Amino acid sequence: MQAENFVQLELPVNLEKIDHLKPMQQAIQNMLDLIWNGVILQIPRPTTKHLMSQHGKLIAFSNGEAYIKVPSLPIFRIAQKKLPDLEAAFKKAFGYNIKVSLVID
Repeated sequence: MQAENFVQLELPVNLEKIDHLKPMQQAIQNMLDLIWNGVILQIPRPTTKHLMSQHGKLIAFSNGEAYIKVPSLPIFRIAQKKLPDLEAAFKKAFGYNIKVSLVID
């Protein structure tokens, strides 16, 4: 059996109230943005790549799950149809299956 390597990055809730954690919040978001940009490069369909680069944002990546924030319900509905492309892109980027969930901002 082969051990899987997991990356876990999550933003704690209500960081706005804790000023000394703001630099950590920014560092975590910067890492999430780097991961997201790498995943976007792996999306084969130009329409999905454009939609996700313009409207999607990786907000959490933990235990084989990724959470992508989109700005509105109409974008959410379009992006839901693109989940197989997103999961394939994460698999190509990391080498193992990652469940992708969408959330509305």
